[in-house]
Amino acid sequence: MLKRFVLMVIVSLLLPACSEESFIVPQREVPISLLTKEQTFRSGHNLFLQYCRECHGSLNEGRNQRAARFIPPAPDFHELYYSQSDPAYLFWRIEEGKRVEPFRSRGSVMPAWKPHFTEEQIWQLVAYLKQRSLSRR
Repeated sequence: MLKRFVLMVIVSLLLPACSEESFIVPQREVPISLLTKEQTFRSGHNLFLQYCRECHGSLNEGRNQRAARFIPPAPDFHELYYSQSDPAYLFWRIEEGKRVEPFRSRGSVMPAWKPHFTEEQIWQLVAYLKQRSLSRR
């Protein structure tokens, strides 16, 4: 009985450490003026169509068949969660992809875009993702 109680206490202490909240997103200056410009959304949309659509789907189709096979599945970004997400978090996820924990151990297949995009392009994608989640409403 005591062993069971001790095991339950240990598990209850470790589970929160395994949640998505257990990682640290690097602090960065969020260019609010850039994120609110119409041209930024359009540029982000164009980047998304060219580089992200294959896995995340277009706005009206949602996740496509290829992405549905991923475990975990690639999000289609229609959920309100993404419009309310910290822009620095979205930037970090695009920048680092599956290279960082906890995403690597969860089986993420998202590539790191840091070697391919400028910071401005990543912010354009962030602006588009935040806007996209509001567009499906």
